This record gives sequence, structure tokens and C-alpha cells, in this order.
Amino acid sequence: MGRPSFFNDILATWARNTDAFRSPKFAEAYQRGMNSGHKIGRPKGSDLDIHIEWRVHMVLWAASHAAGLEGDFVECGVNTGICSISICTYLDFNFLGKDFYLFDTYRGIPEEQMSAQERTARVEENGLLYEECYETAARNFAPWPRCRLVRGKVPDTLQEVSISKVAYLHLDMNIAEPERAALEFFWDKMVPGGVILLDDYGFSSYRAQYDSANEFAASKGVMIATLPTGQGLLLKR
Repeated sequence: MGRPSFFNDILATWARNTDAFRSPKFAEAYQRGMNSGHKIGRPKGSDLDIHIEWRVHMVLWAASHAAGLEGDFVECGVNTGICSISICTYLDFNFLGKDFYLFDTYRGIPEEQMSAQERTARVEENGLLYEECYETAARNFAPWPRCRLVRGKVPDTLQEVSISKVAYLHLDMNIAEPERAALEFFWDKMVPGGVILLDDYGFSSYRAQYDSANEFAASKGVMIATLPTGQGLLLKR
């Protein structure tokens, strides 16, 4: 089989075209997100590339699709902004005519929302991957005035802003309870063709999110696509 064409982020591929990851436009957007000051998969202060190119590629595909639709962008689970900064850079967001609502505690995963099934792994994640980052995120998004940071727990904060139509929804909160609440809240606001990307959906260590999202999708008569990246993809009909 030879050398893998991609071998990172718990994903290995052979004989797959990865030209998209080497385009100057992608590289600029990806690097700007990677340089957001996060400590996911690397020590605090490190500039190590954690090589999530394929995941970010899917984020940018989804956002590019949604850019041509009516409605705003929403991300629940932002941290320092790896994915959303990449979007803003890639799409030149200031000229898109949309708002980007960015919901997060900006200090990690709320322990009171963790189920017993989730608690052990997610508490460990809190210590390893997250810290207070609101000021960092605010600086990161300053170049895009229509990026609106909303601090606090989902779903408590969802009513704090008025959002009527959504074209792009990205969920990356690492636990099931707030992600299910966000799906319930935003589903009827999604425009036809609107895209929902679930970051943790296909990873076996996030089974509670997988089961909850599938239960929600079944209740709406739709199906979530499981992507090799571990993400889940859902389009609103």
C-alpha cells in the first residue's frame, strides 16, 4: 500500500488526494486557526501543529456551502476559535453579510452537565485541554466585527441573542446534554440546505453524543452521515 496520504488525527488514508490541504488559501486559514493560542494536543504556549487538516477541510466545505444560503453562522463550543477563525479567514467573513454567533463558557466543559457515563473522561479533558480563554478569543475575533461571542452555558445563553435563520451550525461541546439542547433549539431555524457539523459524533469515546444525536435525527426523519474524520454531517431539507 505504500506511504499513507494522510496519517494524523486518528485517521490514516492511502491513495487519497489531499491537494486541498496544500492550497495557499487553505493553508492560510488553517494556520491562523492553529495559531489561536489553544492547548489542545500540545502544551500551553506551544506552536505545535496538531494536524487536523481533514477535519478543518470539512469545516470549510460546510461553511462554504452555507455561505451561499440565507441565514447566519453559529458555533457552540468555540474555545480559542480554531475552526471558526479558519472559516472567517477562508471566507473573508467581513464581506459575507452574516453574523457569526460563538457560544461557549470559554473556560472548559461544565461538569454539572456531564452524565455519569461522560464524567471521567471529560473531567480529565478539562484539565488537559481547556482553560480560561475568553480574552484570548475576543482578541482573536477582533478583526471580524460581526463575530459575536456569547459567554455562558448552552442552553442558558441561547435566548440571549435573537437569531431567526441559521445556515451553518457547528457543535463541539464534548458532551451530550448541551449539544442535544442546541439541536432542539436551532433545528427549526435552519434554512433549507443548512448544514450541521458535529465534531465529536463518530468518535467511540463520545458515545453519549452519538446516541443522543442519532435519537434527535430519527425524531426528525433524517440521517447523520458518519465521516471518516469522526465528524457527523447533517443537512436540513
